[in-house]
Amino acid sequence: MPSFTPTQGRYLSFILAYTEGFDLPPAESEIAGALKVSPPSVNQMMKMLEKKGLIQRQAGVARSIEILIDRSEIPKWTGKRITRTVTGWVSTNTPMKKTELVQQSRSGQTVYQFKISLRGIKPPIWRRIETLDVTLAKFHEAIQTAMGWTNSHLHAFEVGRVRYTDPRMLDDVFPDPSEKSYGKMKISDLIKKHGPKLRLIYLYDFGDGWEHSVLLEKTTTRQPAIPYPRCLSGKRNCPPEDVGGIYGYEHFLDAIGNPEHEEHDDFMEWAGEFDAEAFDLDETNEAMRVGLPSW
Repeated sequence: MPSFTPTQGRYLSFILAYTEGFDLPPAESEIAGALKVSPPSVNQMMKMLEKKGLIQRQAGVARSIEILIDRSEIPKWTGKRITRTVTGWVSTNTPMKKTELVQQSRSGQTVYQFKISLRGIKPPIWRRIETLDVTLAKFHEAIQTAMGWTNSHLHAFEVGRVRYTDPRMLDDVFPDPSEKSYGKMKISDLIKKHGPKLRLIYLYDFGDGWEHSVLLEKTTTRQPAIPYPRCLSGKRNCPPEDVGGIYGYEHFLDAIGNPEHEEHDDFMEWAGEFDAEAFDLDETNEAMRVGLPSW
């Protein structure tokens, strides 16, 4: 019987397939790209696999993942064809044209400062970010990486009674009149439509039902040499994916904080070491710089 979960098995299957194909282990950035998760999530999983004795790594050495278990126990990789990344994991969006890059590099553009707060959670979990006037698809990416989510579920934006969603997710057969495609809509388009005191709800994972309050705090002018989007500040760790929403997260924290809890060991095996108070600004900005792969 394999000593790992299906999710852990998928990580192991990619590591094994990559290692056998290129005669060296993958970089964590390549694992993130193949499994469509964020680099911090990969790092957390590597720590979990090490703790369970499934792999080992050499501290400070890149591409040093070594599988410690019988390779015949590891399922075959069934994902996309594996290619080696030389320059690092980047978003798979279409590269910008030269004229677009020049335009984005100019100072004087509007910068929007938002505070993103996870609703219903105490003590509060929040991030303060700055972004240029990007599409809602890119704004979704900024929120995901700033908060620490892994882009593993559906999402939508709500302003008042209007829900803006990914055009790929709209139901053409039974359309909902309250849902609109956000298409190429930008932040400035929302402000024109709903006013300068923009307050919206960002919905993520309709099963767990996470709601984020997104408040436009102010606008400033772009400064040279500052990368956007960026995180200015924040508090506390993002809940694990698929933890069960607010009440599931509270139950999870109770269990991992009490060694006598009947589910303590199960949750520790599932999530590994988890510090609810942890927030790393540098790690968050690195995640925002790297971005998410396109679905």
